[in-house]
Amino acid sequence: MLFVSTLATGVLQIAVPLELRQLRASPGQIGIALSMFGLGMFVFEWVWGVLADRIGYQIPLIASQLLYAVGIFFLARADSVPAIAIAYLLASGMMVAVGPIGRSFLGTTLPPRYQGTGLALIAAQWITAEAIGAGVGGQLIDHLPIRTVLYGAAALPVVTAVLVVIVFWGYVEAGGRRSAVADGPANRTNGTGVVRVMIITAAIVLLFQIGLGGELALLPLLVTSHLHLSAATAGTAMFVVGMIGGVLLVPGGIASDRWGRRNTMIVGGILTAAGFAIYALAGAFGAVLIGAAVRAIGSALIWPAATAWISESSPRRNHALVMGLFGEFENVGVTIGPILGGFAWSLFGIQAAFVAYAVAALLAALVAAVTVGGRVRRSDPIGASA
Repeated sequence: MLFVSTLATGVLQIAVPLELRQLRASPGQIGIALSMFGLGMFVFEWVWGVLADRIGYQIPLIASQLLYAVGIFFLARADSVPAIAIAYLLASGMMVAVGPIGRSFLGTTLPPRYQGTGLALIAAQWITAEAIGAGVGGQLIDHLPIRTVLYGAAALPVVTAVLVVIVFWGYVEAGGRRSAVADGPANRTNGTGVVRVMIITAAIVLLFQIGLGGELALLPLLVTSHLHLSAATAGTAMFVVGMIGGVLLVPGGIASDRWGRRNTMIVGGILTAAGFAIYALAGAFGAVLIGAAVRAIGSALIWPAATAWISESSPRRNHALVMGLFGEFENVGVTIGPILGGFAWSLFGIQAAFVAYAVAALLAALVAAVTVGGRVRRSDPIGASA
């Protein structure tokens, strides 16, 4: 049911950069405006986690979808760079509720040995929907005004809100949380200090998300401004990135469950860096697609491992809040990525932005190699691997 509203997110990711280009914004202005997507998630994600822990999942999820629709409507009405930035911030802040709510639902329900796979599955449907939304959005923008396309996207979260009501009809939550959470151990973890895990995961996720957030912001402009191709072609590039990453996330989660969190994070970081390096060297659309594929494979490995590692180390009774804080690490990276990329672009060209993202991904792999513990034996009662 969250697939529908995530289609709207994909549309925004192709429409907003192209709208800023039409307004003749400078690289610095574009970077700052697009960073509002990450800033909005940073400001609001922890709030949605707290609400989910206190009053349950249904009401926050429905409210967030309706408010997301309103945010997209105002984004469609925006006609200046500051107005777009403000509307983008508010829309992303409402959209982000699905992160802590969805992850907490799975993280407190699935057996630990399946958490990497389960969390990868929900992330896969998000990424796949974003890819389809970006691809379709690029095609529509070549034939319709961007404002019209955004008006259509605003209807999608409303559909999701209706589906949430239908799916949760008759579903009972006790005391603001599912009874399974209340009955379970209050502070069960994988044996690793929660604070230490949070710090390590913050470093890995922030470094990784710098590149991912920058890619979402600047890949359409790499294709349209640097390679001088159409919006539809830019949408196709984003479609390829998302579809490959979405398809491979579940195998990446399985690899994390079987081979250990550290190993998959290291390999994923290296492959992600290689994908960004290919972007920087790309002189034709075919090279962009190769870079997209390599980067997507890397993220499919690193992402489930990092998500499962923090999930299995979180206290049960505040699980949604912890997963919301985990999302904040993502949001800081998504906020920094476009700003860093816009700065590098203004000094050395747009290719330099992707070189910076490759360096950040390599640093994420290095942090995982140095700080994440070795694999835990399968006989451990929690069944988690570090």
